[in-house]
Order: sequence, then structure tokens, then C-alpha cells
Amino acid sequence: MKNVVIHKIVTFIFTEEQLKAYWDKQKSHIPFASLTNEQYMELAEDMLNHSSHSQLEQHLIDKGWRTEEEANGLVLAEDESREDIHIEIVDTSVPTEPTKKLFIDRMTEIQCPHCSFSFYLRNAHPTRSDWTCPACGNAFHTSV
Repeated sequence: MKNVVIHKIVTFIFTEEQLKAYWDKQKSHIPFASLTNEQYMELAEDMLNHSSHSQLEQHLIDKGWRTEEEANGLVLAEDESREDIHIEIVDTSVPTEPTKKLFIDRMTEIQCPHCSFSFYLRNAHPTRSDWTCPACGNAFHTSV
């Protein structure tokens, strides 16, 4: 059995203005306004993959200029086709009810009772209940 421990799940926000600037730098002959939702998501993922760590800081919530409110609104399109990434286009001008924080449903969250460190596992065996915390090293038992 192979388990993957993820120490942090991060949300990146790419604004329409940032995507337009990135698109313009690529000198495409296709107008930005004509892109489909799928093309917007591909553009954001390309921007993510071609940004340095310091450039990515500006896309993190509560780092640089991004706030939690910029991730809330009407979901126009989403891509859930891969296990390790979830992409949404959100229209922040359309108010919606507050939603639960997005959690990639293919993961299991385990919280250490000793230090409260949370870690996430992919493909965890359903009957496993003995764990070792990757942060503090203490062993503990859960009913996962």
C-alpha cells in the first residue's frame, strides 16, 4: 500500500486581470475575452506552472493581496478530473451562501491528538487505525 502525506493544501487565486496580463505577454492573436472557461482554467494552470515561488506568493490567500473573499462567489466552471488539483472559475460579483472549505475528497485528514498537526493521506487503507505523526513523531490510534 502506498500512502502519500501532504503537509499543506494550498489555494491559489488568479484574478482576471492577472490572467489577462499573462495572456497578453504570450502575444496570442486570439482576444482574451473570447477564451472559454476551459481555456481560462488551462491558462491559470500554465501560469501556476511557470511562476517562481516568490511570484506565487501574490496568489496565496492572506499573502500579498489575495483575500478569502476572492475565492467566494458563483462557481461558473470547475475541473475535478485529477486527484491532486481542483480548479474553479468563480464570479465574485455574484454573492452566494458561504460554502464549506474545499477539501479534495480523495484524501483522508488525520489530526494528531498530541500536537494537533493535521496531515492528509491519499489511498489510506480503510481499516488502518495506528499512525505516527510526521510532525512530533508520537504514535496514536484513530477510528478512520
